[in-house]
Amino acid sequence: MTSVPDPPTWSIGTWPFDATTAMITLHSAHRPDFSITDSLVDEWADATSAGSFQRVRTSAVGPTVADALFSRGFTVRQELDFLVRQLDAANDVAAPGGWRIGSVRRAEAVRIDVAAFGDEWALDESAFDNSCRATLRFRTRGSRRRGALPFTPPVGYCLTGVSEDSSYLQRLAVLPTTRRRGAAGALVHDALTWAWRLGARRMYVNTDVDNAAALSLYRQWGFESVGYRLRVLECDRTALSGRRSS
Repeated sequence: MTSVPDPPTWSIGTWPFDATTAMITLHSAHRPDFSITDSLVDEWADATSAGSFQRVRTSAVGPTVADALFSRGFTVRQELDFLVRQLDAANDVAAPGGWRIGSVRRAEAVRIDVAAFGDEWALDESAFDNSCRATLRFRTRGSRRRGALPFTPPVGYCLTGVSEDSSYLQRLAVLPTTRRRGAAGALVHDALTWAWRLGARRMYVNTDVDNAAALSLYRQWGFESVGYRLRVLECDRTALSGRRSS
């Protein structure tokens, strides 16, 4: 008997810091075999027809979904390199020195995120919470200078998720004034170690194709491109609604 794949699951929200942009989050859409139907796009049109939305933007999607949405009026808003690192016992290497990894509060993480990514691509508190719920298990950690006072604010943070044997470096941000000093590497090491000990056997991460510093960091830690890119797509809401009514 041929198994029937589960229908795509999705949710709608508001793009962080921009109430005029609807955000469609497609779960597991990073997979190359993930596909969508016309009826699903019609659901998006209905869901975004009310309110003050001027445009609709997707979460990062794989090539099959992107190709399908191009024919429906969506265009590329951001292109992301998608990388993977296999995890094994050799992952337990010495952590970079000079940094202390510990708990981080949501407000602290959002503060760092805004400073690192700017208003267009940063997470607000609602988007941060949604990211935490995207996997079965997650952990957030902040980085502080070793020897800093206990209540010294962190200068970087990382959100890592694990679902079964796959893990995701969902978010990594460091204050611009503290970059290239080892904080990001210490956070990556912590994420890899935690995911391996939890049973994950691979870790995925994505970053803007033009972010040379982030790509260099991930490759230093053994990440390699999976062979295709992810894209964040955008469409004018009226054009999407017009397609629905045609």
